[in-house]
Amino acid sequence: MLYIDTSNGAKYLQYPYVSQATSEFLEKESQFGDEKLLFFFHPLQPMVICGANQDIYAEVNLDYLKEHQIELARRGAGGGAVYVDQGNLTYCYIDTDCGNNYQHFDLYAQTALAVLHELGVPAKMGGRNDLTVDGKKFSGMSIARAGNRFSCGGTLMVDVNLEAASASLHPLQAKLRSKGVKSVHSRVTNIRRYFKSQYQNITLPEIQDLFLKFAFQTDDLRAIPTYKLTNNDWQRLYQLAKEKYGSQAWIYGSPTQDDDYFRAEHFADLGTIEFSFSVTNGLVTHCKIYGDFSLVSGDLTEIEQNLTGVPFNKKSLTEAFANSHLEQNIGKFSPVALADVMLDPTKQEEVHYG
Repeated sequence: MLYIDTSNGAKYLQYPYVSQATSEFLEKESQFGDEKLLFFFHPLQPMVICGANQDIYAEVNLDYLKEHQIELARRGAGGGAVYVDQGNLTYCYIDTDCGNNYQHFDLYAQTALAVLHELGVPAKMGGRNDLTVDGKKFSGMSIARAGNRFSCGGTLMVDVNLEAASASLHPLQAKLRSKGVKSVHSRVTNIRRYFKSQYQNITLPEIQDLFLKFAFQTDDLRAIPTYKLTNNDWQRLYQLAKEKYGSQAWIYGSPTQDDDYFRAEHFADLGTIEFSFSVTNGLVTHCKIYGDFSLVSGDLTEIEQNLTGVPFNKKSLTEAFANSHLEQNIGKFSPVALADVMLDPTKQEEVHYG
């Protein structure tokens, strides 16, 4: 394993989209071959980061972000929207798919859990991709893939502004129902209050150093194999970031206000799936799929096109889903269950366009 040192990149990391491009850049860098990589991200300013397939108009309070000068970015990985600021530390692994590690969040949470236990936090995996303590979430993990290489990492909420985190997000009722809570604030927490007395004043850079020692099983940071990104690396990374992750089309996507319905449901171990769609004369005339499901390499347009023109009834919708290669495109969702989501008026969600 190799540690990728990004500490010399403040000039570039001032742009939120650069941090979101780092994983893809490293996944595609042939100089690293199949070597496992580890790097960290410490936000220089508050921002909300959305998952690759999420509808920001449904899940982000854009008015609040504008009023409080909070940046908005979209990562290339799945998962849900998160608020991060200077009180957050993110770790990320880059690895090669060997047949039994891709999509296995637990494998890439082990070092984080070990570090947290050392700090005094009784943390554990909660659900498919969360780390929790006392039933509250403090870390969300996500995965993205490029060829046979993929990234897997998560946030660590140490001293995050919880009020801003709560106000910045509009979590779907489907997700809140699945967690048995009524708001973001009631299901997230900072972890510093759980730290042992000797660690109460530990800084985020010191937590990063502790993480490195656990990851590389050494007490000597100088012994850790390290690659510091060069000026050329940063310039190429910045180019990718600006062209893809910095574009308004990538960040905002397409609004859904022209559709008649926006319905969603959360499925344990799979994630939330959302359908923005219209029905005219008993036929589905338009459909757009969103969600925080982990699989981002699938073809959502295949499913959307198969649903368009289909009679709005359970049999027809189920058949359309069954013919849409669901497992390859979004995950192991049941065609019947997805048809039920579209048909059930109690799954309707509010979309905030403000």
